[in-house]
Amino acid sequence: MTKSARVRNILQAYINFLFVILIATLSIASLRILKDSERLDILGYSGLMSLGFLGMWRWGWAILQLIRSHIYLYIVFPHWRRKAKKIPVEQLPPVCLLVPTYKEEPWITKRVFSAIAKEAKTLAYPITILITSSSNSENAEILNVLKSVDPELSRIRVITQVQTGEGKRKAMANGLRELARLNLPKHTIVALMDGDSEITPGTLRGCLPFFCMFPKMGALTTDELPIVNGSYLFSEWFHLRLSQRHHQMSSVSLSSKIMCLTGRFSLFRAEAALDPTFADKLETDTLDDWLWGRFKFLSGDDKSTWYWLLQRGYDMIYVPDVIVYSIETISGSFTNRAYQNMRRWFGNMLRNSDRAISLGPGKAGWFMWFCLLDQRISFWTSLVTPGILIITLLQFNWLAVVVILCWVFFTRSLVLTIIFWRRDSYLKPIHLPMLLISQWSAAIVKIWTQMNLAQQKWTNRGSQSISAEGTGFTRFVKLGTSRFLYFSQLFGLAVALSWLAGIINPPQMVSGLRWSQEVSYQPPPTQIIIATDYGVIPSDSRDDSQPLQKLIDKLPPQNRIEINLPIGEIDLYQPLVIARSDTILKGEGRGRTILVSHASQNQRKAVIIIKPPSAKISTTRSQSPQLGLKSNQITPANNVSLAGASTPIPTSHNLHHIDLEGFTLHYPKPAPSLDSIVLENVTQSTIKNIHLQDGSRHSLILRNTENITLEYVTIDSKSETKQIIKTNAVNTQIKGLTVDS
Repeated sequence: MTKSARVRNILQAYINFLFVILIATLSIASLRILKDSERLDILGYSGLMSLGFLGMWRWGWAILQLIRSHIYLYIVFPHWRRKAKKIPVEQLPPVCLLVPTYKEEPWITKRVFSAIAKEAKTLAYPITILITSSSNSENAEILNVLKSVDPELSRIRVITQVQTGEGKRKAMANGLRELARLNLPKHTIVALMDGDSEITPGTLRGCLPFFCMFPKMGALTTDELPIVNGSYLFSEWFHLRLSQRHHQMSSVSLSSKIMCLTGRFSLFRAEAALDPTFADKLETDTLDDWLWGRFKFLSGDDKSTWYWLLQRGYDMIYVPDVIVYSIETISGSFTNRAYQNMRRWFGNMLRNSDRAISLGPGKAGWFMWFCLLDQRISFWTSLVTPGILIITLLQFNWLAVVVILCWVFFTRSLVLTIIFWRRDSYLKPIHLPMLLISQWSAAIVKIWTQMNLAQQKWTNRGSQSISAEGTGFTRFVKLGTSRFLYFSQLFGLAVALSWLAGIINPPQMVSGLRWSQEVSYQPPPTQIIIATDYGVIPSDSRDDSQPLQKLIDKLPPQNRIEINLPIGEIDLYQPLVIARSDTILKGEGRGRTILVSHASQNQRKAVIIIKPPSAKISTTRSQSPQLGLKSNQITPANNVSLAGASTPIPTSHNLHHIDLEGFTLHYPKPAPSLDSIVLENVTQSTIKNIHLQDGSRHSLILRNTENITLEYVTIDSKSETKQIIKTNAVNTQIKGLTVDS
């Protein structure tokens, strides 16, 4: 690469970083601009608490992983590397490489084995390489590549085998058994690598010293970078995944354990790799599943070797400064190839995680054991954000949709800048949508895979496949059960998210008896009345309590009415009494609609009183139906009928479904004998998004009430005794109460 090309690449990398940081900055700024607590309230208090707990857990775990990875990358491992460099090359153990390859492209084979031959020249002792390929002719081609670098093969001892056609696992197991018959020195290091993995200069010299430094270490693996021929999208997706892997492996390696010994390139002590049970596990690894029975593993040889070492208590580490190139050739659909890879990767992960968890933290180590548990949970939590996003879309809550997207873009942009920082892979804008799609689609694939563990396919190794579904009725039962469990789990997730959003209430729906009145009650259609049409004029310094009270008194009892109060100050010189059910008194928001109480102290009542009539209501039209006041005819400005009620309301009935929402209650002068809001004999009602300023005797009195919800209520009070007085108040739900002293 020329100097100008390197400069262009560096500039492009910095521009991409700045672009992603700009997205994060604009997203967090938009969150501030779009802040609107009332319109964004789609989850309710319990939902927000649950989501907040989930967020603290997930982001707390991510931050912990980040801190651990940085400690390992910039403190612990550099110390190890300094010690490793002091070990002379003559003291490094001998190396033996087992390389299975199967009909690889000639240019790949040349790159892979030329790199091995060149690396052999840097060591003090010749290396042994066992090649197992598809045919003798392929072995001969590989031998010619090795001779092109080392004509005399003075630094390489070559052993060849031809695969039996029974798969990679069988070929590797036969190769290990052949190496065991060679009586290699006990301190030999065995490398298991793929035929499409190219080691970089200094790979062996950089890894072997750690076997001298850590006697309990059974294996190690390295960082990877992809070389992809045929698909730009697959290449960038692979760069993204390997960058994520780099930080995760670094974090776990701080505990001298790692989550996987990649089959691309890993080094093992000969005492482990040449143990007969190691080859047996590699050749025939099985799992007993409650649905599929016992079945063999097709791929995932790296997980089998990892589990064998973990089971026996070996330490394992990750070497982050040694890179191995993973070469991929892609033809056909990028989406299909990515999907097949995810099915294979996640299947191998899920088939091994349960048995690794069962070993306990004593063998796995506490931190990695928690990581294994997190693997089984994280694919559910990854679906919470897209699930909430779908709910807001279905509710046409566009502001909430935009806020969620801003949060997603901010957090994911931040994640990308962290995982690509100081990487040889360049951060690009395409990685942002890739990260989102990969996270969300991967979660769906994992849920499907955990219900279909026996369904295995390896498309880039001769299209091998294994299934334990059986035939006939057995196949029908197994497949039907797995499909049912898959869709029922997704349905359960949808129910949980809908519950959090307040769309459904499963306990109430199942029991049907918890709150009989609430279940049996069917609210009538809501009619909306604009208060200004009936003489309630804001900020005119005139008494608004009389026209507002007359409006309430004339409401027909059979309708559910919403009275919309205007923006501005509404002056109340008399108590406001609500004596009918199905009434909503709604302002334009706290600090926007302000009820100003001018009531005299000798009234000894409250600003707002909600209670049923103390006696049967007179049906005479010359009297107010509920308060006994003289009735004045009100001329409606819309189509809502305001005729006086002609049907008496029994005094034994409680009021129900009364909502107060979206206003501030203000006192120009202190009123120590006046209460702010009194609810008496009221059920199934809500006080939401209101601000009760200081100046009254008690802010809120609940007397003989049931199922009253206080949501996002702010109370200014210097004394705790002045906040909320409850007498025989059953099941009062308080969500987001703020008390400012």
